[in-house]
Formats: sequence, C-alpha cells, structure tokens
Amino acid sequence: MNDRLSFDSVSVTYGHGSSAFTAVDSVSLALEPGEILGLVGESGSGKSTLARAAVGLAEPTNGSILLGDTEISHAKRGALRDRRRVQMVFQDPQSCFNPRRTIGQSIDEALQAAHRRDGTATPNARARKAEIQNLLGAVALPGDTALRMPAQLSGGQRQRVALARAIAAKPSVILADEITSALDVSVQGAVLNLLRALQRELGFSVLFISHNLAVVRIVCDRVAVMRHGKLIEVGDTVSVMEQPAQEYTRDLIAAVPTL
Repeated sequence: MNDRLSFDSVSVTYGHGSSAFTAVDSVSLALEPGEILGLVGESGSGKSTLARAAVGLAEPTNGSILLGDTEISHAKRGALRDRRRVQMVFQDPQSCFNPRRTIGQSIDEALQAAHRRDGTATPNARARKAEIQNLLGAVALPGDTALRMPAQLSGGQRQRVALARAIAAKPSVILADEITSALDVSVQGAVLNLLRALQRELGFSVLFISHNLAVVRIVCDRVAVMRHGKLIEVGDTVSVMEQPAQEYTRDLIAAVPTL
C-alpha cells in the first residue's frame, strides 16, 4: 500500500512567548505515490523539521499530516501504526543504531515490527535470517555484514544498512535527509543509484532532502523549495531548474558549482 503523504498547513514552533521560533510555517505539500520529490533550501530553512514531523520526531503546532486518508500527526493507536509506513534515513545513521546490537539484530527488529504493524504472523528465526540476507543483498552488502557491529562499518556501508532497515519495514514513504552529504564523492553516486533502483523496484515514494541541487536535478521528479520555514516554489525538476519563478531559487541554482 503506497499512499500519498500530504502536509496540510503544517507549522512547527519551538519555545514559547518571546523566545518562540517557527521552524516550519504553514507548509502545504504533497508527495505522490511512487515519486521522488526533492526538498531544497539552505540550512535552517525547515526541510529536516518538516520531515521529522512526519515520523513523530517533531510535533506540529498547527496543521495536519496525512498518509492516504489517515492523519498521522498527533498519532495514536491505529494512526501510529500507519505512521510506521513512513521511514526516515538520516545523514549519519550511526546515531540511529544500537551500538550493542549487530546489524542483523537491528534489521530483524524492523522486520518483526512490520509484521506486528500489519497483523501478520512473524516468521521463525530461520526465515527472518534468510530475509535479512536478502535485504543485505538488495543494498549490495555481503551476508556476513549481519554479524558486524555498526562501528565496524564505513559511512557508506552504514548508509546502505540504514536503507536495508528502512525497506525491511515495508514503507510507503522514505524520507531521505541529506543521506549523501557526509559521504565521499566516490560513494555518493553508488548510494544514490541504489536508492533509485530500490524505489523503482519496490514502488515507495521518496522525500529527498538536500542542499545539493546538482544531485536533486539528477534524482528527483519534482522539486520544492523552502526558505525561512516557508514553501516558496514547487514544480517539476526541469521547470524549476531552468525557469525558476523565485529569485531565491535562482540564487540557489547559481550557487551550484560547475566544472
């Protein structure tokens, strides 16, 4: 089930009174099933906060977030179960792994959680082990990676494992938050190609958050631009890149290094 993820007039404010800061300001945006939507803007524009609100790591002050027809903001019970169909992959997944659990144990946890969410019988340990091997193979990692600890992996390997764990949850949506910015240039292309291949094969949609417009141009079907917490421009990638409507977008594009 790959549903539309929609943000309806979502605001996220931190603090109270004179110290209040609005990180996301009345943003309405929809991620269509099966598409890759780029979300761009300078640091502090609200990109990551918007994504974090979709997985419950930030609380919307106003507005609502829906997956299909189910509101997943302020999620409780059934809605909380549906929100787990939205998975987030972070810039540095090291902090998201339990350092005392092997890679196989971390992926196994996601597999079991997906079965509980869907109300299906959890396969036995042998079947789950085989599925873990399949997931590692899908992200081009050897099977013995399951026996290793997160600290024993390189940044690129950890990012591949983070993708494997995300797809183990059988998501409708993956939120990819600057997933290549901490990687060497030689590794970035491999991770991006992997993400696109998995997306085409499994059909989930991707909110691709990045400050790198050169990458966004290659990867994304559409682009949304944020500035100071507000959404200022949305359109198909070619139109936004070649005929941007906003001066801020033109400045972002002009700042992209060229050879």
